Amino acid sequence: MTDVFQKYDGQNSETRAVDYLQTQLQCCGVQNYTDWARTTWYSSHNNTVPTSCCRANSTGCTGRPDQPDLLYTQGCEAKLDQLLQDVLSYAMLVILAFAIIKFFGILSVCVITCRRSRNDYQPLYA
Repeated sequence: MTDVFQKYDGQNSETRAVDYLQTQLQCCGVQNYTDWARTTWYSSHNNTVPTSCCRANSTGCTGRPDQPDLLYTQGCEAKLDQLLQDVLSYAMLVILAFAIIKFFGILSVCVITCRRSRNDYQPLYA
């Protein structure tokens, strides 16, 4: 993830992905917004972070790190990790539900088959 942020140039598809990630997850940088200070983007754009780090409701945000109240301060790595954990947790619950349904289906078939076998048996009376 750090490499993608390092290659940020405001033009390529990786840049658009970073902007989308920061906007949707409301985050900035890898660990936090100060990570941008170690990128070429920061030094080549008057020591500012991308505007995708600006809070949605903030007006007049220019990406200056000395105005942290206008920026998302939490890093994207932790937020993305949490999002993936949430999605995987839901996926595991769905898989478990299907496994339980399948188990009861197989159990029902076994019970029906065993009862049918017993009902077909006729005792012989001598």
